[in-house]
Amino acid sequence: MSNRPHLIHVNINQPSLQAVRGEGIYLYDADGNRYLDGCSGALVANLGHGAGEIARAMAAQSETLPYVFRVHFSSPPAEALAERYCRLTRNPMGAVLFTNSGSEAVETAVKLARTRHLSAGETDRHKIISRWQSYHGITAGALAWSGVAGRRKDFLPYFKDSPHIPPAYCYRCWYGKRPDACDLQCARALETVILTEGPETVSAFIAEPVVGAALAAATPPDGYFRLIREICDRYGVLFIADEVMTGAGRTGGSFFASDHFPGEPHIIAFGKGVGAGYYPLAGVLVRPEIIDAISAGSGLYSASQSHSAHPVGMAAGMAVLDYMEAHRLPEHAREMGIHLGNRLNELRSLALVGDIRGMGLMWGMELVKDKESREPFPAGQNLYLDLYESAREKGLVLLPSNGCNHGKNGDMALIAPPLIITRPQVDELVDTLYEALTGLAEHLCI
Repeated sequence: MSNRPHLIHVNINQPSLQAVRGEGIYLYDADGNRYLDGCSGALVANLGHGAGEIARAMAAQSETLPYVFRVHFSSPPAEALAERYCRLTRNPMGAVLFTNSGSEAVETAVKLARTRHLSAGETDRHKIISRWQSYHGITAGALAWSGVAGRRKDFLPYFKDSPHIPPAYCYRCWYGKRPDACDLQCARALETVILTEGPETVSAFIAEPVVGAALAAATPPDGYFRLIREICDRYGVLFIADEVMTGAGRTGGSFFASDHFPGEPHIIAFGKGVGAGYYPLAGVLVRPEIIDAISAGSGLYSASQSHSAHPVGMAAGMAVLDYMEAHRLPEHAREMGIHLGNRLNELRSLALVGDIRGMGLMWGMELVKDKESREPFPAGQNLYLDLYESAREKGLVLLPSNGCNHGKNGDMALIAPPLIITRPQVDELVDTLYEALTGLAEHLCI
């Protein structure tokens, strides 16, 4: 009889470390070892670990009204949180629908876009255009719109084919351009695909304002999203911003990353950090004109999940917003992000480090075999996993990924600590990362 655990881990044939306690930005395993959570889990634990205010708000709600199904009832915490969310963007949004994961939020955003077109009599609009080197979720639809080759390949038979355009990825520009001498071909590719597919068939374009693990915090060149929105408006296509990773103050200074870039989205999908790990909260925000169009049509949107707008989740979401406001976390993330970026850029002197990129408290590192040519390490070498293990042995947890070079190879790490991190803790993070990198370089004889 097998001695394998009953819980399915990432690697079924290897035991997984067990965390037993969290405090602030640190996690502790069963042996008492401490780890700096340098990626907030998966950019989820934005408030760190152990914020009692959130747990108490959830407990209080569970004693009053633990659950209702949105088809039968709404609830006061759901209505209150919806109103508050619509005021979190630079220009107020019109309505929100709450879900339970980023994947659900992305699929709901696509369905709401389709519902808007049906309400306007545009029944042929159904195609979704996305980008290569993007990630939008693990469910079939969201994964089909994603552009991560490694995550897609095993499940391709289940996908409905959809068009993708090149990413906004300046370090390895697919057009061989530099940011100071390009004509935003990566954005203009959207118009080419819309015209090729037939504008009357295209429903929406979806993109991450700052790309997550698929490109380790790659930011767009100046003017990118302004041009994207202009192209969308020209052909009646809706622009969906996937803010599942980038929302909740992660990029610093504002709640949503979209507010950093001209060219606001029609629809925003959000998740991860909005529940801060206390509840799997996610959702979709839509512009007033979108909800107005649906209202003028059938006025119905019945596609939802059993736990949509769960009262306990709504209480968690409200408590998270209260905590963020009380502690000025978006502004704190901006301030600490400047320091983190400065410290990380010191690592550019290391032979392994090809690029450092990001904003706020969302930064990425790309490792290269040769800095001059930007040649990546061979795919089978799995250097991203070696860095992960090296850092974890020294008490730092990163979010590793690979495949940035056209999905073939390319090693990366995402650095995105909880928004409560302090300046000395930023220094601790980068100093530990430096030790991990230099140890890895010695092992490789670089």
